[in-house]
Amino acid sequence: MRAISDGKQIDLGVRKQRFVLAMMLLDANKLVPAERLVELTWPDEAPRSARGVIHTHISRLRSVLNAADAERHGVALISNGPGYVLRCDPKSIDINRFMDLCTTARGCQDDEDRIRILDEALALWDGPALASVAAEEVRTRLTRHLDEARLLAMEERIDAHLRLGRHAEVIHELTELEAEHPYRQQIVAQLMLALHRSDRGPDALSAYQKLYHRLDAELGVEPAPALRDLQTRILRDDPALNLSPREKLKAGPRQLPPDVDHYIGRRQHVEQICQLLTPHDGGVLPVVAITGKPGLGKTALAVRAGRRVAGEFPDGQLFIDLQGNGPRPRGPSEVLARFLRDLGVDGADVPATLEERVGLFRDRTAGRRILVVLDNAATEQQVRSLIPGNSECAVLITSRRRLTGLDMRRLVDLDVLNQVDALALLADLVGDGRLVAADPSVRRIVELCGGLPLALRIVGTKLRSRSHLTAAALAARLEDERTRLDELVGGDREIRASFLLSYDSLDADHQRAFRLLALMPDNGLPPWAAAAVLDVDFRTSERLVEDLVDVNLLEATPGRYRYHDLLRLYAQEKLATDDERDAARTRMVNAYLSLGKRADALLEFGGLYQFDAPPFTVDAPGVLDELDRAPAAWLDQEHPAILEAIEHAAANDHHDLTYHLAATVAAFLELRAQWADLKRVAELSLAAARKSGSPYWKAYALFAVGLAARETRDFRNAEEYFRAGLEILPQANDPLLEVVTLLSVGVAQRLQGRWNDAARYFDGCLSVLDALDTPRWRAYTLRESGVLDRYRGEWDRAEERLRAAVDTFERLGDRRWIGATLRELGIVRRGVGDLEGSLEVLIRSRDALRGAGDLRREGAALRCLAETHRALGALAEAQACAERGLDVLELTLDSHGLACTQVVLAEILMDVDDLETAGKYLDKGYAALSVSGDPRWHGKALITRGRYLVASGDANGAQAAWDTARQMLSELGAVEAEHVGELLGR
Repeated sequence: MRAISDGKQIDLGVRKQRFVLAMMLLDANKLVPAERLVELTWPDEAPRSARGVIHTHISRLRSVLNAADAERHGVALISNGPGYVLRCDPKSIDINRFMDLCTTARGCQDDEDRIRILDEALALWDGPALASVAAEEVRTRLTRHLDEARLLAMEERIDAHLRLGRHAEVIHELTELEAEHPYRQQIVAQLMLALHRSDRGPDALSAYQKLYHRLDAELGVEPAPALRDLQTRILRDDPALNLSPREKLKAGPRQLPPDVDHYIGRRQHVEQICQLLTPHDGGVLPVVAITGKPGLGKTALAVRAGRRVAGEFPDGQLFIDLQGNGPRPRGPSEVLARFLRDLGVDGADVPATLEERVGLFRDRTAGRRILVVLDNAATEQQVRSLIPGNSECAVLITSRRRLTGLDMRRLVDLDVLNQVDALALLADLVGDGRLVAADPSVRRIVELCGGLPLALRIVGTKLRSRSHLTAAALAARLEDERTRLDELVGGDREIRASFLLSYDSLDADHQRAFRLLALMPDNGLPPWAAAAVLDVDFRTSERLVEDLVDVNLLEATPGRYRYHDLLRLYAQEKLATDDERDAARTRMVNAYLSLGKRADALLEFGGLYQFDAPPFTVDAPGVLDELDRAPAAWLDQEHPAILEAIEHAAANDHHDLTYHLAATVAAFLELRAQWADLKRVAELSLAAARKSGSPYWKAYALFAVGLAARETRDFRNAEEYFRAGLEILPQANDPLLEVVTLLSVGVAQRLQGRWNDAARYFDGCLSVLDALDTPRWRAYTLRESGVLDRYRGEWDRAEERLRAAVDTFERLGDRRWIGATLRELGIVRRGVGDLEGSLEVLIRSRDALRGAGDLRREGAALRCLAETHRALGALAEAQACAERGLDVLELTLDSHGLACTQVVLAEILMDVDDLETAGKYLDKGYAALSVSGDPRWHGKALITRGRYLVASGDANGAQAAWDTARQMLSELGAVEAEHVGELLGR
C-alpha cells in the first residue's frame, strides 16, 4: 500500500491508517460507511473507541493528503453522512490502471505487444494485494477478485510466450507459480506444454501425476477433462503440440550458466531487471548493474534474470566472470578476444590492440540483439570497453562495488532476504519437511545468518546432509559469535573466504578503517564518531567510510553507518590483533562522553553531575548545533552506544569512565521512562563508585537506582537506596544533590501514603533551596508539595504553591511542567467548587502537555477533565475524555495511570446506567490499584466498587468496601475520607 505524489512516496502513517485508506481506494468515489470500516479493521471484536479511532485515521489521512497537495491532483477525502468518500480520478489508482492494461492486452493481435502490455500491468504489483496492511483473512475476503485477475494476466502472458516458442524461458516461472498455486490446473497445463516442447516429456507427465495425486488425496476429484486430454496427447507425442516459433531464430552463443537450484525470493528484482534490460524506443543501450555485499547472490540473480529475458535477445547471450574480487581481474582486452571468438571471429583474425578489439566487437554486435552479462566486475574502466554500441543489445553487470562512475539505466542495490523468503529458502534447501517456519530455532538460524543467501545455503546444505543435526543444535552453535564464521563453512563454500576477497582488494588505509570501525555499537556509528575512531579529519574519514560503502563492506542509512552482522564479526576478527584497538575505542568513547555531557546539561533534569569531560575535537560540521537544538532527540539516537560503552567500561574496571558515562544518560532515561536501563546503569555506576571509594558518585548512583525503583513502584528497595544516599550526602558536599534526593524521597513517601514524612522532606528541600539560586528546582518542589496539600484538602496552601510553581515554569518557558502543574491546579479548583475555573485550567493543561508530546501526563489531564465534566453533569463529554485518556495511556508504560482512568470511566458509565461495561472497567482498574502500593487510589477504587455493588444489589458488599475505604483514607488524612463518610451515613 503506497501513495506517490510528484514522484515521491508519501508517508501514510501506521498500518491501520494505511488499511483505512486502502478500503477507501477499493471503493473510490463511493460512500464507504464508517461501520464497514470498523468491521473490516477489527473483524473479531471492535474496541469501544473504534469509531473514534477510524475518525482519527481519516483526519490524519486528510492531513497527509493536504500536505501532499492532493487537491491539485483531484484527490479529496470527505465526510459524508454515515461514512466517508474518497474523490479521485479512477485512473490514478494502480488496480484500475492494471485492469485497463489487461483489457488492452486482450485486444492485441500481436503477441509481442500483448506481452509488453501485460508486463507493464504486472509491474504495478509489489506482491499480494493489501498484504502489507491487512490480516490474511480480511485480505483474502476483499481482494480475491484482484488476485484472480493478476493470476489470469500472468497466465495470458505465458500463453503468449508459448505461442512465440519461448517454452524454455517460462519453465522456471511456471514452476514457481505451480508451487504457489498447487490447485491451479491452467498453470499445470502450461508447465506440461512448456516441458514437452523442451524435450522433457517425462517431467511433463510427472507434473500431471503430481497434480493428480494431490487432487485425489486432498479433494477426492480428478483433473479437468482438458488437462487429462493434454496428458494423453503428450503420451502419444502429438505433433500438433510442437508449435514452431513465429520465425527461425538466428543461432548465437548461449553462455548463461544454469539457474541456481532452490532459488527463493527476489521476484520483484527479477521482474525489474527484465523490464530494464528490454530495449526501449529512444536508441539508448540498456546497462543495468547489480551491486551488494558478498554472499547476497548477485550472480544467481543475474543468471535468473538473464534466462528470463533471453528470448528478447535471439542472437545470443555472452557471459564472463571478470574476477573483480581476485588479485588479477581480467583485463578488457583479454575478455574482448574471447567474446570475438565466441561471435565467430577466427583466433588469427582477432586484432592485437584494445582499441581495434573494441571496434571489431561493436561491429560484430551491430544489428544484432545480444545480451552481455559481465559478472564480478572490478571497476568502471574494466567494463566500459565491453559495452556494445548497438542499442538493441543490453548489458547486465554484477559487482561488489557500486560503479558510480558508469552511465547506466539503473543500479539495483541488492539487500539481504526478508525473513519470509529466508525461511522458505532454508526449508527448501533442507527438504523433506524437516523444518517448520514457526520453529524458534529455525527463525533464529535465519537471524544469525543475517538473511545472507550464501550463509543460508551453507547451513541448509549442512542440515540436509547431516540428518542427525537438528535445527536447535545448529542454532546453538551459531549463537557463539566467536565461532559463528567457523560454522558457516560447507565444502568449497565459506563466508569468511568470500569476505576475505573483498578485504584483500582494499589498500592499507581502507583495511585499517574496516578493522577499526568494528568497534561500532550495535546501532552503528554516525559520521562524526567514525572520524573519532579513525583519528583523521572529517573529510578524510568521510571518504574512507563512503569508499567502504561503495564496495558494500559497510551499509549506510541517513546519518549512520553499520555492518551486516556477519561482516561485523569478520571485521572484529581482523581487529582482534590490531595494536590500535584500545586507542581507537578510547577516542570513540571520549567523543561520546563529551557530547553526552553536553546533551545532558540541556535536559530538564540534566546537568546535575559535575565532572570534566574530554574536549570534542572532531571537525564535523553541524554536530554541536544539531545537539543543542534537540538534545533529547540526539540521545534517542546515541544512547544505545553510550549504554554499550558503560557495560564495557564496567566489565574492564574503568570506574571513573563507568559513572561518568552513566551520568550522561541518567536524566534522559528518566525523561523517556526507561526505568530498566536506568536501574542497570545506576547499579553499574554504584558498583564502580564503591570500588573507587568516591562518596560523590556513590551518592548519585544511590539516588538514580532509588529513583528507578520508586518509578516502578518497588518502594521497599527505593526506600533502602534513598536512605543509604541520605546517609552519605554530607560526604558528597553537593547541595543540589541533597535537594534532588530529598525531593525524590518525599515523592516516594507521598505515593506510599506517608504524608507527614513526605511533608517533612519537602520542607527540608525548600530549606536547602533557600540558599541556592535554582528556580527550576524550587518550582519542582513547590509543585510536589502542592500536590500533597491537595491530597489533604488544604486547598488554599495547595493553590498558593501550585500557582507559584506555574509562574516559574512560565518564566522558564517549560511547557511540559506548565501543563503538569496546571493539572494539579485544575483539581484544586474543582475541590473548592469552581467547576468552570477547573475546566478552563484543565483544558490549558491538556493542550500544553499535548504540545510537549508528554502522553503519560496528557492521559492524566484527560482523566481530570472527565471528572470535572462529570461534576458539571456533562456526562457525554466526561465519557469522551475518559475514553480518550485510556487511548492515550495505552500508548505509554503507565499502568497505574491507566488503572486510575479505568476507575473514573466506571463511575461515568454507572452515571449513564451502563452497569455491565462499568463493571468490566472497574474490575481491571481495581485489580491493578489494589496491589499498586498507592493507598489513596486504592481507597478511591474501593469507593467506586462500593457504588457498583449497591447498583448490583449487594448492599453488604458495598458497606464492607466503604468501611475499608474510610479506614484507609482516614489514616492517610485524605480529603476523600469525607465522601466515604457521607456514603456510610446514608
